[in-house]
Amino acid sequence: MITRHLAHKLTALINLVPKTLGVALLLATAVAPAARALEERDFDEAIFNECVLDRIREAPDTTPVHEIRDACLEIAQAETPVPAEPTEADGESTPLEARIEETKATETMSFVITPYKPNYVMVGYNPDPNEAPFQEAFPDEEIDFEEAEIKFQISFMFPIVRNIFGDNGDLNIAYTNRSFWQAFDEDLSAPFRETNHEPEVFFRFDNDWKILGFTNRINSFGYVHQSNGRNDPLSRSWNRLYANFILERKNLAISIKPWIIIMDLTGNEDIQDYMGNVELRGAYKWHRNTFSLLLRNNLQSGFSKGAFQADWSFPIYQRLRGYVQYFNGYGESLIDYNVHNNTLGLGFLFTDYF
Repeated sequence: MITRHLAHKLTALINLVPKTLGVALLLATAVAPAARALEERDFDEAIFNECVLDRIREAPDTTPVHEIRDACLEIAQAETPVPAEPTEADGESTPLEARIEETKATETMSFVITPYKPNYVMVGYNPDPNEAPFQEAFPDEEIDFEEAEIKFQISFMFPIVRNIFGDNGDLNIAYTNRSFWQAFDEDLSAPFRETNHEPEVFFRFDNDWKILGFTNRINSFGYVHQSNGRNDPLSRSWNRLYANFILERKNLAISIKPWIIIMDLTGNEDIQDYMGNVELRGAYKWHRNTFSLLLRNNLQSGFSKGAFQADWSFPIYQRLRGYVQYFNGYGESLIDYNVHNNTLGLGFLFTDYF
């Protein structure tokens, strides 16, 4: 009796599997294109998913999936209110405020790494890769880098002490790794052309000062070391004391980061002539897109040296974002601090500025 009962249950379960897999497949084919599409306005995914499930249950077997997807997307958009531009007056959080709160939330989670700078991976194109330092280091070898390479950045932070001064002032450490990988160069066994290591320690203070229509949200003061971890003649490194002032106004955030160079600069004594002593960065959130711009220059060079970088990130699926980066100038990597580069990259971004 028990054996017959178990067999009946097992048969029912087996018969249910194809239906379950079918619903999952229909959901995947319906949800993924809609999530990937860059619509003019966002939609409530919960409303969309519920609509898809209901339609799948009721629709005839011959109903095309795209009809269900399109109909549910229209319903979800119609029932999703258009988000208003955040303002301080209505009490809604700005993108920068949301990033601050999310960062603080991850700092208390035991198994979560808090992101610092953007984390991404991309395929970059450089029409004129810098081979001179490697030809000097390896005169007996033929150096011929590929124009296309994989560039990625890994960046995270960790709070050491919080609220040092009453309810403000946090001491943090951070690490950023930016690598340039000649993954398509089979002749040289796909080496890492350059890897820059950037550990830093800094104090961070929250703020709410009003300046020319902007709100000064964060002020940081710290020490940062950056090097490529190589021996001469490829060794490059520098050490800085810096301040970073972050201001915001609605969907716009601006970072002003001046620094002074300290300690030994053996191998790149003239790095300040190219990397300057201040960096300006702006980031703007428009719907689900983020645009950012970096400007770095040395005023003493008469604007003949420096760097310009433009970034665009956009939604693809859930947290995964597409990423486009254009760089023009000096200092994309330490090995290229005194060489002008003009590069374009396309890939994926995992954490953004906000």
